[in-house]
Amino acid sequence: MIKKYKALRLVGSVYKIVGYIVLVFAVLGALAFCLSGIFGGTALNMFTQQFGSSMGSDAQSGMAIVGVMMGIFSLLYGGVIGITLLAAGELVSLLIDIEENTRAAAK
Repeated sequence: MIKKYKALRLVGSVYKIVGYIVLVFAVLGALAFCLSGIFGGTALNMFTQQFGSSMGSDAQSGMAIVGVMMGIFSLLYGGVIGITLLAAGELVSLLIDIEENTRAAAK
């Protein structure tokens, strides 16, 4: 059977590839937010100890909590976008398959 809709096949593949890329960046971004919150809190704690401020471990735990919360939000948001892009690519493939099956049944 002749393959039709080559441009739509390309579009579906591009959606899937971009979806996987977004998912990978969402995971990496979530890890980066968590690590920056933890290391930023540690650096702030060391800075306050050196200069005698009273913020201390409260700032460290606060920065860690904010970093983890930002990581979770980044993972959820990027995950939803990535899965939506994957679903759009699969939808294009599904529509092409439906057209091929309909054309084969008509013959």
